[in-house]
Amino acid sequence: MKPLPAPDAAARLLDKYAQGERDFSRAQLNECVLSGTRLPNIILREADLNVVNLSNANLSQSDLQAAVLNVSRLSGTNLSQANLQAAQMNVANLIQAILVGANLTGASLIRSELLRADLSNTNLTQANLQEADLREVRLRWSNLTRANLSRSNLRKSSLIGANLSHVQAHSVNLEGADLNNAIMIGLEGRHGNLRTANLSGANLRGANLRWANLTGANLKDADLTDAKLSGADLTGAQLEGATLENTILVHADLSRANLRHARCVGADLSGATITGIQMQGAIVYDIQTTEIVCEWIDLSLYGDQSQRRYFNTGQDVHAFLNQRPAQVMVTIDGVMTLAAHAALAAAFVQLAEVSPVLSRPPNIELTNRHTQLACMTDDETGLSAIAYLVTLPFVDGPAIQAILDTLHQEGLSQSSRPFALDEADRELNRVKTMLQQQDLSTLKTLVADHTFFTWPVQIKLVNARGSSLELYANPQFGVRRTSGSYGITPTDMGKLYQPTLDNYLTFFRSGQ
Repeated sequence: MKPLPAPDAAARLLDKYAQGERDFSRAQLNECVLSGTRLPNIILREADLNVVNLSNANLSQSDLQAAVLNVSRLSGTNLSQANLQAAQMNVANLIQAILVGANLTGASLIRSELLRADLSNTNLTQANLQEADLREVRLRWSNLTRANLSRSNLRKSSLIGANLSHVQAHSVNLEGADLNNAIMIGLEGRHGNLRTANLSGANLRGANLRWANLTGANLKDADLTDAKLSGADLTGAQLEGATLENTILVHADLSRANLRHARCVGADLSGATITGIQMQGAIVYDIQTTEIVCEWIDLSLYGDQSQRRYFNTGQDVHAFLNQRPAQVMVTIDGVMTLAAHAALAAAFVQLAEVSPVLSRPPNIELTNRHTQLACMTDDETGLSAIAYLVTLPFVDGPAIQAILDTLHQEGLSQSSRPFALDEADRELNRVKTMLQQQDLSTLKTLVADHTFFTWPVQIKLVNARGSSLELYANPQFGVRRTSGSYGITPTDMGKLYQPTLDNYLTFFRSGQ
């Protein structure tokens, strides 16, 4: 279509639109006033719309691909499901505009005003939003992959479930923004302001947040694997249940941050400040701690500082931050079948109802000869109870339980026993009391048809310092079985191995 003459462009466009014409590609509509008009499904590809007034107009499902709308007024405009690919909307006024489901791939909105605009489910892949005003904007479930948000203002915006993978966001303002479950893989956000932002459940793998302000931010259950947070301020941040594997936190400030039940493995905390950090239930080891600053940490159950751990030297901090999870290692002398796996899972579900010490499923590793179950716990006090429970489905179970009963009975008679043994005994007695109230007949039925549960067992306890104690080993463990050797029980083989009381007490002392 030929370009419309400028003086009568708006009037002629409206007249032709009313007659049913829709294609106005390359139209010259600069400085036209079209506010409040209803133009759904209009085609304005490559049209010149500089300084146009389209406030409160209805352009839903319109095609504005490669159109030029610089310095245009689009406040309150309905552009839902519009095609704005490669459109130029620099310094445009889009305050409270509706762009739900619109396609803005490769669009340019440099310094545009989008205050309280709705861009939910919008495609902004590779869009340029540098220095844009996006305060209180709705970008829920939008795709901003490789977009440019550098120095833009998204204060109190909603980006729930949005995809911000590999976004350029240098010095971005996301203070108080809601990024719950957002995908932020490889995001470049150095010097960004994310103060009090909600990043719970967000995927920040490989993100660069060096020198960012994350004071009071909510990063609960967030994935920060391989993220770079050198110099970042995480004072009072919520990182409960977060994953910080190989995370760089050099000179970061984590004072009073909450890392309860977080997994922090292989992280670099050199020069970081972590005084007052909450770490109850956290899995922390293989940490670099050169010049780390830490006076004390909070190990209380509810973060009320009722259980503080003080440190005198950096070496003490390093030793504490490099303790592997305490665990019970059960090795079965045979390879588990799929049917046995299903039975074991069902048995563990039933046993988990007895005590929360077995609430985590075990890690299972298979070799050509053995099956290994690793049951982790927060500290040594749950090891005896876990060993008692986890071996119940096996034929070797009664022998292991008898050994634990003997060791605890003898250990409690020692005046110089470690405090951890008293705690472990209380947990063991709770489990035994609960077992007396349970009907375990279904458990026996679950495993009755599987020879896997009759095979010889070896069981080790491993404390947080890496010290191990072999609690039990069936004498037939590792012996090549013949067709007649299946079904042999511990009572068939005379006296069984068990650790000495001194070894058992030393094991609990070494974990403290």
